[in-house]
Amino acid sequence: MRGGGGYANGLGPVIALALTLGVTGAASAVRAANLPDSVAYAARFTNGNHVGLTVTNYGVLGNSFTSRAPSFEYPLGSGYEHMSRGGLWFGAITPTDTGVAIGVTTGIVDEPQGVNGTVDTEFTPASLGLLERSRIPNNPRFSPEAVSDQDLIALYSDLTPGYHPVFEQHTPLHILVRETALSFQLPAAESFVVLRFTITNMGPPLREAWAALYTQLVSGNKNAYATWPPGANSGAGSWYYRTRIQYDVARRMYEERFCASNANCLASITPPWAAVKLLRVAPGHVTDKQTFLHWWTYSPGDASRDEDRERYAIMSAPGTTDPSECIPGGGACSPIGLVSVGPFHEIATGDSVQVDFAMIGAEDDAALPRHADYAQFAADIGYRLPSAPPSPRVHVETGAEHVDVYWDDSPESAVDPASQAPGGKDFEGYRVYLGEDRQAPGLVAQYDLPDTTGFNTGMAAVTLATPVTYDGITYRYHTRIDHLRDGYRYFGAVTSYDTGDETTPPLESSIGQNKFLAVPAPAPGESGGRITVFPNPYRVETGWDQGQLVRDHYLWFAGLPARCVLRIYTLSGDLVLERRFDGATYHGDGVRGLHDPGHDVDTGAPALSGASFAWDLITQRGQAAATGLYVWSVEDLAGERFMRGKFLIVKSDREP
Repeated sequence: MRGGGGYANGLGPVIALALTLGVTGAASAVRAANLPDSVAYAARFTNGNHVGLTVTNYGVLGNSFTSRAPSFEYPLGSGYEHMSRGGLWFGAITPTDTGVAIGVTTGIVDEPQGVNGTVDTEFTPASLGLLERSRIPNNPRFSPEAVSDQDLIALYSDLTPGYHPVFEQHTPLHILVRETALSFQLPAAESFVVLRFTITNMGPPLREAWAALYTQLVSGNKNAYATWPPGANSGAGSWYYRTRIQYDVARRMYEERFCASNANCLASITPPWAAVKLLRVAPGHVTDKQTFLHWWTYSPGDASRDEDRERYAIMSAPGTTDPSECIPGGGACSPIGLVSVGPFHEIATGDSVQVDFAMIGAEDDAALPRHADYAQFAADIGYRLPSAPPSPRVHVETGAEHVDVYWDDSPESAVDPASQAPGGKDFEGYRVYLGEDRQAPGLVAQYDLPDTTGFNTGMAAVTLATPVTYDGITYRYHTRIDHLRDGYRYFGAVTSYDTGDETTPPLESSIGQNKFLAVPAPAPGESGGRITVFPNPYRVETGWDQGQLVRDHYLWFAGLPARCVLRIYTLSGDLVLERRFDGATYHGDGVRGLHDPGHDVDTGAPALSGASFAWDLITQRGQAAATGLYVWSVEDLAGERFMRGKFLIVKSDREP
């Protein structure tokens, strides 16, 4: 159900050349890739688990809140953001024609919110976009080389000048960076994304090298803002200067949470925490290196950090800057964090070092160390995490007060190399979820193979006598979920689980693999040809848009012909809205409260009945509809039938 465009064109050959050829061949490959068409900005956000993190082919993390798409959103789909921007810093002593110099290549520096990341990075792409691959067998991007359930791979270098308006002439270190974002859907690993940086020296030997991750962690609820990006005079006010930070020395973890003031954090505004954790280095072990946190208050153009020698001094300075000195709510501290590790005493020509960080989300402060410790465990075992059978592929249809869910049997043939079951096939059953809570839809049914494990319900109750095929996929199973409320949004999924064994308990696939959004309403033929508008009257808001911003409100037309023209008029005959409706292709287009593609990234477009249309109470001139009685007409394009009716909108003086 969930889409995701691939950006593999041209990347595979360049990666192969750059990482398997000798230094000369690799450098040639990178320079060949740095053609005008290869510097096009490519960005993707991870959606393989509960963390939505934007990664790019310029070495920039996050989106600087240039859009409502996830920057570092946790949980994904919740609207809680935790980072404006981030990126890799790498510094070293490098030989020059006149001796040696200190060089630092930066993926990001302090810049105002909303600035495109390409203007302040010293990296440029070494590939045509990003590569996505997955270890999940029935995933369209399955690859036996994948490490995680979603790998996003970028390749960039500092071999050519970037666009950053530096205050000094930047001296490239001649490094090639392969950045891999790893997302796992195992329940214990759903709250972090690993960033693996493999840094290859393409030039003369480098000495005393340091790697660091720059992050501008800042948390807030983007759903509370009618306009974007967030500002001091909109929504709940500025996010900046309302941040509490701390550093867990033992875990090498920089932590952040929303905090309204030093006296009262008002955690209910943005409950989750966020963190950056150093996991591992190679060669050697992380405990053999020095790890520091240094932070400063956001200050674009600060002369104390505008030269390479100054940045290198910050990265390598012993000790940790005291986080308690950043007082939230006072308007004086908006922290930038830099977690650094080193030194790597010498990196010969053609050699590489690897540094892994985790971007971690947590529902509260008690969960944060638990998620961090599992991320460390995953790193310590080389990310060879066990996996549940993949979730099946699903097809969803809706009708009056019900949702029909179809799924295929691909999980039943999946092989888990870590399983002790014969042939690695340890599939046991399916679980069906549906509910109004998008983060935790409720379990409504479970079906288990008739063996000696589990409930032994069998599959007969959901097996179709004749399988059905949609878009080339054959679905063998079906269940109908009844007694739902028409017009309300329901989130659901079908997961798979296995038998487990003596060493690993039963594992269940992630709800996120096929999470869907469905809205029940009468399907064609269920309304007896009668068109209804509900709720009627519409009073300020209704149950499905309660508490939402005004532009997120909407009402429903149900029982529409499959193809028709809907018109809405005032009593005086003024045309308010005219829409051509096609039930086969309509998915709530343009109705932000029903489905906003930039926000509702954890699901695809909603499954609708094919006879229902949502109106967001905005006229075709872009104005909010006023209180009053309205007349509607529907022209059936399959015949000469016209239908008419009325509905009432009652606004409120308190409405913004």
